[in-house]
Formats: sequence, C-alpha cells, structure tokens
Amino acid sequence: MLLKISIALLGCAAFAAASVPGRLLAEPLRYAPESGSRFAYRFEIVVDGDDETITYKGVTKYTVNAVKEDRVRLTYHGGLSESKKVKGRQGRGGRRFGPPSIPRPFSRPAFAGKVTTTNQITLSPQGEVLAMNGDSQLPYLLGNVSLMPFETLPEEETQAWTIDSGVSITKNEQNGRMGGRFGPLDPFGRGDNGPKDVRAAGEVTKYSITGEQGGRVQVSKSYQLTMPANDKNQTYEMTGSGSWTFDLTAALPDAIDIQYKLVVNDGNTTVTVPIHVKYDRISGEELDRMEAEAKRIAEERAMAAKQAKEEAERPLSEEELAAAIADLQSGDDEKIQAQLEALVKKSVADPSPKVAAAIEAHIEHEDKKLRSAAHNALMRWAPDYKVVQDLKKAYGGFGTVKSTDREVDALTPLYVGQIVQFQEHGSFWFPGEIVSLNADKSVVVRRRAGSSRKVTVKRRNVQLAPEQLPQPNKPASVSAAPMAAEGTSPVRTWSDATGRFKIEANLLRVENGGAVLKRTDGREVTVPVTKLSAADQTYLKAWEAALNADNPFEP
Repeated sequence: MLLKISIALLGCAAFAAASVPGRLLAEPLRYAPESGSRFAYRFEIVVDGDDETITYKGVTKYTVNAVKEDRVRLTYHGGLSESKKVKGRQGRGGRRFGPPSIPRPFSRPAFAGKVTTTNQITLSPQGEVLAMNGDSQLPYLLGNVSLMPFETLPEEETQAWTIDSGVSITKNEQNGRMGGRFGPLDPFGRGDNGPKDVRAAGEVTKYSITGEQGGRVQVSKSYQLTMPANDKNQTYEMTGSGSWTFDLTAALPDAIDIQYKLVVNDGNTTVTVPIHVKYDRISGEELDRMEAEAKRIAEERAMAAKQAKEEAERPLSEEELAAAIADLQSGDDEKIQAQLEALVKKSVADPSPKVAAAIEAHIEHEDKKLRSAAHNALMRWAPDYKVVQDLKKAYGGFGTVKSTDREVDALTPLYVGQIVQFQEHGSFWFPGEIVSLNADKSVVVRRRAGSSRKVTVKRRNVQLAPEQLPQPNKPASVSAAPMAAEGTSPVRTWSDATGRFKIEANLLRVENGGAVLKRTDGREVTVPVTKLSAADQTYLKAWEAALNADNPFEP
C-alpha cells in the first residue's frame, strides 16, 4: 500500500546567529518585492536512482499581490514536468539487475507539483509561511515547489544563522501522497482521518554569507533531517549542501545549486537517493519574451485547430462525393483504406447516405484494420449507426445508464434474454438481461458485461431499454416467448367496451397487451386490454398493483 508522508513543524524554529568578522551587509536580508511586480524561476531537479534517473523541469511564476510591513502576499502559478530515463540491464520479465530501486512511496503517487497548479501564499519578510492556499508538493521530501525558493532569513543582521526545528513525519496509508517541508498551517494533512504513523524528527538548516557581488549575496547552505532509528518502521535521513543567492535590488531569491542525499532505511535494506536541485530567477525581459512566445504558439495552435475544424465540417463537393464512393467501390483495399481514413476526419452536419452505404459495405470486411476503419468512418457518416453503437457500448458494461422512462407494468410483455435496465438499490439504472420471470411477477435479471450475478427485482424496478438497442435474443414471435406467469384471479364477469358481450372467466395472465382469460368451460381466450370495459381495465390495474406490492414477510 502506498504511503503518505508529511513533514510538519513542531512549534517555532529556533534561530541561532553567529557573528562573523568583517560585516558584509549593513542590514538584514528581507523579502520585499515591489507590489504588482512579477518574477519567475527556471527549475531543474535531478533524482539519480539506482535503476532510473528522474528529472523535473519547468518554470514557476509569481505575482506580488500586496506588500505590507509584516507580510508579502503572492500568487504562484506553475508546475514541473517529470521525465524518466531507465538505466541498467534488465532480466527476464522486465526485472532489473543491481541494487534496490527507489522506494514506492517516492515513485508511485501523484503530486500536485508535477502538474500546473496555483497557490496563494503569504510570507513574512523573513520567509516564514503565514498562510498557504493550494498544493504544489513534490516527491522525495522536497516539499512544495512554490515555496522552495524562499529560504528562512535571520531576525537580525548577521552573517551566519541556524534554523533548528523539530518536525513530525506522518506516514499515511490512505492515498500514497507525500508531503515535504511546510509552514505552521499544516497544508498537507487537514481533514485526513486515515490511519497514521506519526514520529518525531529533527531538521537543522545552517546558512553562512560568503560574499556579495553586484548586489547579489552568496549564501552557503547545509541541511540535515534525522529520524530516530526504528526496527519496525521505515526511517528517513536527508542531508544536503550547496549555495543560495539573494538579490538585494529585487529583494528576492536569485538562484540555488544544492546537492541532497536521501537515505531510506527499511529493515535490512538501505536505499540512497542523490538529488540535485537547481533554479535561477528569470529576468523580466526574458519572462516577457517567454510569455510572448507562449502566446504566439497558443494562437497558432488555436488557428490550426479552427482550420482543422472548418475543414472537417466542410461538406464534400459533388466531385469529392463521387470520388469517395468510387474509391470505396473500387475493390482496391489500399484505396478503400485511404478513403475510409480520410472520411473519418470529416464531421459534416448533413452526411451523405450514399457515402454511408458505401462505407457500410466494408463493415464486415475480412481485414481487421479495414473493418475497424469502416466502423470509425460509419460512426461519422451514419448517425443511426452511431446511436446503436453507443447504446451497445453502454448496455454492454457495468456502468449506469440513463433512464429511458419506458416503465414496465403487468401489461408489458417481457421475455427471457431481453436486455433491460433495472434498479437494485437507490435511483441508479443498470443494464441487465432477463434470466427468468417469476409467478409473483418479479423479474430475475443478470448484470451485463459477462457478470454471473443475478438479482430479483419487481417490475416497477425494471424499464425497457431504448428502442434502437438491438435485442439479439428476441424471439420471432413475442407472444411465443415466456411472459408473465399465470395469476390466481377468481372467476368473475368480464365485459367488452360496448357492454354487449360478457363471459364468466378467471384471469390467467397478461401478455403482449392482452388479457388471457380461462372460461368456465375450460377454454382460454385472449382479449386486447383496450377492448375491455373501463371496469375491467380498472380491475387489471388493481391486480397489477397487488402483484407489485411489497411483501413484508420477504427478507
């Protein structure tokens, strides 16, 4: 089962400042971008596993919504795309030779940071996360990509500082997602009541200003996350070191280049995963060029799509229709195949019946590829064919189907093998096939898609399938098929609609729109329900209601 692993701060981080001879800065570093401005970063993260190299690349963009004395509000938009390169030899069955691969919790789940998403972020001038709405998590305990550029800054002017914080690492067996380093608002676990294994860990990050050139401050960074050893549970250690650059003019992070090493201990197995993280801030001019190029490409694609749509919807000329039919009737499989593939691309509002007929001639072709092309083309050129195929697909599966409102009552003829829709529980309708018809008017149906499960339902929980759906088991004469079973009506007087004719008989059953009556002399007669008196028709409705009534003694 996949694990959800999250890291949360246990209280406030502890800052430790150390004085360094020869002050480099006159005042402490602070995040203070200009309100309304935009900035962006180009990311590349390489995870060097034993069996594959995984690379995450992309551009993350920020808009500065508001800057106040105690906070900065940002809107993040972006995401990193994932690519993989397999390495090492493979054995039979696709198994690779070599050391253990990346553990499943890191390699399998979906992460919001790997798709385009938007976050709303509020930071303090020192980089503390005051609020965050949204999710942009990456695997390998890297945390939210939207927060990665913002390192925590010292409270006071100093050249070296340490952030020492306790964290809790939560393993959740519910959905396999994994969190990373976040702010105190716990954006990764709220509302999740699944089973958890929460353990404490320590997180220490050290910074040291090493120089300043051209308004950019160079900072060395080292990182260490440790978790107490545990023989029963998987434990994690993560260390890293590299350089971080801060732009004094923009009051923003400028770049980072850091190497991490993630160690996963699981019983007697240890897996080490090197991770290289780099990003650099994109200049305003380059960002404008990138967005202009992206707009140009989007406009070209939209224009191409519009042209393709117009061409697909353009009716064929008389010459084109004649040529298409000639190709389809040529007997040359290559010509037929090419013409079918061309016709598949069309979606004309008023398709030609002659073309549809020429396509249909190949729907049972011996060549599978040509037969498939004929099917696809006919879905475009024969609306009735498409309706039938869509219904066959819907009624051949396990999913729900739309109600037809074709209600079944005691007068509705049914037969074994008939495809219907039925309700078992709730208001959803499912495709089914009638297996048998019971004497109490209940119906035994079997779910479609090859299921062997049978369900007994009342007639009011059955509806006829759409008229266009083929019924492969329909008998030549519906009246010859098994219908409703015989009833137990007592002998009574029956009259026709005029009142001129009367007989004494009991009701045996109703089938094919007619009431089957057994006269006192033993003979059976079938009278159309519509020709019976109003009183007799009312009797039939009451008889039907009694048959469909809920039996309180049934389980």
